[in-house]
Amino acid sequence: MALRDLNQISYLPVLSARPAEMVALQELPNRDKDLILPFFQLRPWVAARRLEAALERLDEAYGERPFFVTLAEPDFSGERRDVHDELDLLRDSAGGFARWCQFVEDRERLMPALQLTDVAQFDAQAARLHGLRRGVVVHIERGAFPFIRQIAARTSANTELGSDTIFVLDFGRQTHTFLVHVAEAVGYIRTILEVAPNARVAISASSFPQSFASISEQPIFERMVFNQVREQVGAAAIYSDRGSARAERQAGGGRPIPRVDYVQPGSWLFFRDDGILDRASAYAQQAQTLMASPAWRPDLRVWGTQMIERTALGDPSAIVSPARATAARINIHLHLQTFYDNPAAAFDTDEDWTD
Repeated sequence: MALRDLNQISYLPVLSARPAEMVALQELPNRDKDLILPFFQLRPWVAARRLEAALERLDEAYGERPFFVTLAEPDFSGERRDVHDELDLLRDSAGGFARWCQFVEDRERLMPALQLTDVAQFDAQAARLHGLRRGVVVHIERGAFPFIRQIAARTSANTELGSDTIFVLDFGRQTHTFLVHVAEAVGYIRTILEVAPNARVAISASSFPQSFASISEQPIFERMVFNQVREQVGAAAIYSDRGSARAERQAGGGRPIPRVDYVQPGSWLFFRDDGILDRASAYAQQAQTLMASPAWRPDLRVWGTQMIERTALGDPSAIVSPARATAARINIHLHLQTFYDNPAAAFDTDEDWTD
């Protein structure tokens, strides 16, 4: 038995150890944290020199609950620090990814991802990590989709036909065209289940926009795709996304125009400043416009919505920067997706939030 009952998981958000995502997760009600199963991509924490700082921040945000974890893709820039050397060592495949396996074994709440970078070392790694009986995740990105059957078969052979195993099919950054991939996703899931019948499969992507110049609303396309996939494959499918963060970090450009985002179960709404007001006033005005709109639900009481309310009142400790706006949006998104199939429960919140 894994550390979590994987058959009870309906939402597996893929999150990174970055400030806005950690704040958003930390401020979720405890009930939400008990229901979701995050899949964290380990990377250096801000300017910290050691990887342990990222793990400590994850503990602070998510408490003592177990979670899935993998190594983020290298994104080194600026001064190289000890933490980059630590991550390089964990990526080393020698001895069946021995360093990665030992890293996981030493931290009893970690539910590991199987590393896919060295076929020759995969079986030894999979057998060792599955043998911990914590649960394992197999994160397959688009470039590896042609090899799904082979990956699933090798995994199945080392995990008792996929017991306590979740495959994450990561479609990465997507737009409205993601809707044409429903049949493809269904085919991949059926292929996996043919050889690993005890497994479950998550479909993950992010369609959060890259630009907001001409849009005020967008459907959550990854949710639309998942709903259609689930109709065809049933309970074997798990919903996954980036928590309304982007799949890829934006590079370059100037400081973003002040914008307050509002989340609904199936769409995002964007309230964007025209650039006339100073930044603090601009955030306050957009929050006021949002709260005056028909979309606003005053009975949705989570940290992110209360940050919007405080912003509308001009509170200087509320949303006054893109990072705080992002944290508020992710917090609301995580909450609503947690209760997507039981929307009434999303409005039944009785926990106090902290600032």
